[in-house]
Amino acid sequence: MFTEYLRLLIKRECKEVLGRNYANLWLLAIVLMATFISIAFSNGSMKYLSEKMNDPFTNWVSISKTFNDSDFDGLRRALDEEDIQEHFRFGDVQSDNYMAYTFVARNRSPHYLQGRFFNNLDSKLVRAILDDKNVISNSAVDFDKLNDRAFGFIITGDVLRKLGYDEKHIPAYIDYLRNSAGADTLGLEMIGGDKACLPMPLLGVVKRLPGNMDFISSRFFLEQDLDDIRHPLNLNNPEYLSTLTYFLSENIADSTFESAVARVVPDSLSGAYKILPDPKKELQTWKPGRVESVFFDSYELPVKVYQDMAAELGKELGPDAVRLYSYNTGEFTLSNSQYISVNFNSLDSIRAFESFANDNYRVKIEMTQVNAKENFNAVSVMANILSWAMITFSLVCIIMFIVNMLQSYFQKVRRNLGTFKAFGIDSAELIKVYVFILVCIIIAAIVIALGVSWLVEMLLPVFGVLKDGQFNYLSLWSLKTLCAVAIVLVATIVTVRIVMQRMLRRTPGDLIYDRD
Repeated sequence: MFTEYLRLLIKRECKEVLGRNYANLWLLAIVLMATFISIAFSNGSMKYLSEKMNDPFTNWVSISKTFNDSDFDGLRRALDEEDIQEHFRFGDVQSDNYMAYTFVARNRSPHYLQGRFFNNLDSKLVRAILDDKNVISNSAVDFDKLNDRAFGFIITGDVLRKLGYDEKHIPAYIDYLRNSAGADTLGLEMIGGDKACLPMPLLGVVKRLPGNMDFISSRFFLEQDLDDIRHPLNLNNPEYLSTLTYFLSENIADSTFESAVARVVPDSLSGAYKILPDPKKELQTWKPGRVESVFFDSYELPVKVYQDMAAELGKELGPDAVRLYSYNTGEFTLSNSQYISVNFNSLDSIRAFESFANDNYRVKIEMTQVNAKENFNAVSVMANILSWAMITFSLVCIIMFIVNMLQSYFQKVRRNLGTFKAFGIDSAELIKVYVFILVCIIIAAIVIALGVSWLVEMLLPVFGVLKDGQFNYLSLWSLKTLCAVAIVLVATIVTVRIVMQRMLRRTPGDLIYDRD
């Protein structure tokens, strides 16, 4: 505990150290604020780069098929080996195919879209695609519900608008235009002569897809579409139209659907049908709801009877119900893939991986991809170096400022120090007093600087100043900030002790009369 005279000394000397109108405090706070904002900017930049470096969109490399199938297939098999994955630091490999399809907008105009069909939807890439930051208006199926036999499409917001929808009115299903020659004889609407509209589940709407694709889907869907034996997606099939299958949104209660069905079913069939949930999972969509089917005991009814009932049900239920078709899917598989998709955990080995694929399997990876990944990796390394250099420079500046301020101040009050020593005040007590004064001032300046820096960080998003619309430029609270605070406090204590010990070695007379 300080004695009364030491308390008075602290009070008087504190005013001197603070300067006129607290000039030293505010100047110190400004310097510290510049340091903390530099650290916050460094943290924000590194966090942004870390997000990008770990983003499958960045780390995803697409390898297109070469003319030699055996080389391509050999590389694909090699990439499944654990030692290869560990050596080149990747862990998510899959085969996929490219195909362009035609979709129908709300105004019935066709749109030709390009997409990729992934063998494995349970991947880091698809998980990143369905990340909350990338999904528009929460319109995405739960990732855990996806499986390799899922139908449906994940599309971009641009495609959504092309199809005549907006972010406030996202449908549960979109129409895929499929060759179904002769389906008009079953009462289906035909577009372009021999094509019918298949309502396909919309699995999600996202801001972006890798490779500037319009959509992605499962390879299972592509296999069903290309099955030339069973033709499961050809709507020229009376069996498909002989069951009334509907997606019902949450707005339609079971009783409402049952009542609507009872009203449209002819009296002769009133006791010859039942309503059951559809057991297949291929038709699930992002939108909450359920799929139910109306099954009839008689299979000899004309298709027109079903079509008339479907038309009446459409009027009864409105847009919250979508008629679907329960497809007879099979086990047809594609023998070849057009692409290998590799998701790297780190881009450090991308050049070595390119050489490995070319030297061992004569599979060339497009150099623009390799160069882009290498450039991004180089930028991240440089940014990390510059980040630490910025922090080191800021701390050196603040320490030099404190040292110069203390040396200047102690030169100014050296006569006072001599007088204190002449009155018998011990050097250790004087050092303790000034350490206490300077530490309190430094802490006050740190609190002010941290408060202002934090306020700046909070205000940037309010004014829309963000990287990519979502990343804050500043990230103040981190281990670097705590280290900087600790370094400043330790540097202050050490500087005060060194400067004062050097000064207090002199006699009171030397200090009072300014003798060297």
